[in-house]
Amino acid sequence: MIPEFTQAIFLKSLEEWGACAARFRALPPDRQAAYLQTQGFASMHDILAHVGVWWEEGRGIIEDALNKVERPRRKYDFDTFNAASMQRFKDTPEDEFMLWYEAERRKMIALVSSLSAEQLKIRRVYGWLDAVTLYHLKEHGIDAPRFVVLDMLQREWVQYPERFRSLSGEEQAAFLEKQGYARFRDLIAHVIGWWEDILQVVDGVAKDPSYHAPSRDTDAYNASLVELYGQLDEPELWKKYETTRLALVELVINLPDDVYNQLEVQDWMKSDVIEHYFDHAV
Repeated sequence: MIPEFTQAIFLKSLEEWGACAARFRALPPDRQAAYLQTQGFASMHDILAHVGVWWEEGRGIIEDALNKVERPRRKYDFDTFNAASMQRFKDTPEDEFMLWYEAERRKMIALVSSLSAEQLKIRRVYGWLDAVTLYHLKEHGIDAPRFVVLDMLQREWVQYPERFRSLSGEEQAAFLEKQGYARFRDLIAHVIGWWEDILQVVDGVAKDPSYHAPSRDTDAYNASLVELYGQLDEPELWKKYETTRLALVELVINLPDDVYNQLEVQDWMKSDVIEHYFDHAV
C-alpha cells in the first residue's frame, strides 16, 4: 500500500530545508563541488532561490484552493521560471537572501501546520505541498534522511513500474532508447542489483565502520546484472524486485542511527535509492 501524504512528512521536509545551507557549508570543498555539479546549479544560493520562489508560488495556489478561489491553471515553462527565480536574487547579499529564505520557509511551516486532515486530502493542496517540499527535497537534498529514503521506497519505486506501463508503445520505446536498455525488465534488473549491494554495504559497515565497498566498472556491472536476472521469467523478476524493495524498507526502518548515519551508508542510500530514481525517472 502506498502511504498517504501527511502533515508530518511535509513538516519534516521543511525542517530539512532549514538545515540545508549549514549542511552544504559543512561539506569539504570537493563534495560541495560534486553536489553542485550533480544538481546543475552554480551555487547553493541558486538552489535555495529556486526552492524558495516555488514555495511562494505554491503557497498562493494552496491558499486559493483552501479559500475556494477560482484560479486558472498555469502551464509552466520550468526552465524560464527557474531561471527567473535565480535572477531575482542574483545580486542579493547572502545575509539578506537567507532572511528572505527563512521567512518563506516559516510561512510554509505555518501553512502546513494549519491544515486539517480534510484539507490535506484536497488534490491541489497535497499535490503542491509534495512538489515544493518533499519532492523537491528528493531532487535537491544533500543527505539521505531516513523518512525521504522510506518515501522513495514506499511511494516512488512502488509507482515506478506502473508509470512506465502507462506510457504508449512509442513512448516506452523512446524512453528505453534514451535509457540505453533494450527492455524495461533489463533496467529493473540493474536496479535490483544495486539495491542488493546496499544490503551488503550496510552489513559491512555494521561490522566495521571503516568499510568501503570496492569500486566497479559500472557499465560492465550493469551488463552482468541484466544477464543474471535475464534468466528469471517475468513473474519471478517482479517478485525479486518486490522482495528486495521490502528488504530495504525493513532495513531503513530498523537500522540504528550510528550505522545509518555513516557516510558510506548515506552515500549509497542517496545514490541508489534517491538519485537512481531520477536517473531513470519516467
